Amino acid sequence: MKLITAFLTVVSCFCFSSIAGCSLSGSNSNMPPTSTQSAQPDNNQAAHPSVASNTSGEESKQQTSEVATDSNEVNDQLHTPPQGTAERQAIMDSLREEFNSPRSSLYMPHRGSITFVVNYLKVHNGWAWMNAYPHSSDSSDSFGEYDGFLLHQVGDRWELMKRPEAVNDPNDPENLDYPTREDVKRIMRMYPSIPADIFPR
Repeated sequence: MKLITAFLTVVSCFCFSSIAGCSLSGSNSNMPPTSTQSAQPDNNQAAHPSVASNTSGEESKQQTSEVATDSNEVNDQLHTPPQGTAERQAIMDSLREEFNSPRSSLYMPHRGSITFVVNYLKVHNGWAWMNAYPHSSDSSDSFGEYDGFLLHQVGDRWELMKRPEAVNDPNDPENLDYPTREDVKRIMRMYPSIPADIFPR
């Protein structure tokens, strides 16, 4: 008798748990998932994917804007570009174009190709000051003397810039000491973004 009672108790418990499980699963299937359930990931690293995606989007926009800003500005240290570098070649090519263009104030008729003997070249933040003398591959070509060239980087190109007239110094009528401190001040008033350290001291 006890065995039968125990058996019936076990069977009734089993049936009750099955009914309860079915009713719970049925009620869960009819309920829409909550936002917590639908957004809850399996791992803890992506616990808040919507927040993470917004943050990463903002960060990527910020990084893009920083790259765009940096691409429009030249930010470097004072240096002399070594021979054979792309930067030095671009500066020389730009100046060579001025000597080869009949529309340029530096143009003088010549037959040979022009190279430069550089005595001084300093570059900083997209500005360059250079003392150089043009030489032609044709010995019959001749050029005048030059007291220096001011160049500015605009995009990928270097452009020769106009300069204010040299300061009249009775002690230096030929401007052999050009640019003097007063000359540099005049140039910097004309172009306020020029770093003063590119000029000879």
